[in-house]
Amino acid sequence: MKVFRTMLAAATLLAVSIPAAALLPGEAEDGKPLHDNFCTACHVSMFGGDGNSVYTRDTRRVQSIEGLMGQVAFCNQQTSAGLNEHEVDDIIAYLNEAFYGFETD
Repeated sequence: MKVFRTMLAAATLLAVSIPAAALLPGEAEDGKPLHDNFCTACHVSMFGGDGNSVYTRDTRRVQSIEGLMGQVAFCNQQTSAGLNEHEVDDIIAYLNEAFYGFETD
């Protein structure tokens, strides 16, 4: 049991020490056209306008970079968009740059 707790503590410290930039391997400029092609129509149907209010509303779900990563992965799965890991990373980078501005340093 002591070994388990030690390993858990070490894993927690490692996870906390990873810079957020390491969490954002994607390219924002590649993510915008992917977002426009795969995400916008759904968001327009759900939120109206240009669909971007999903990112800026007061009650938005995403409150952290990890939350953004999870939400994009969830949307990819739920819509069966078929985006690969690199495309998902690009969309995350674009959304963070364009709307969220989570710290990456």
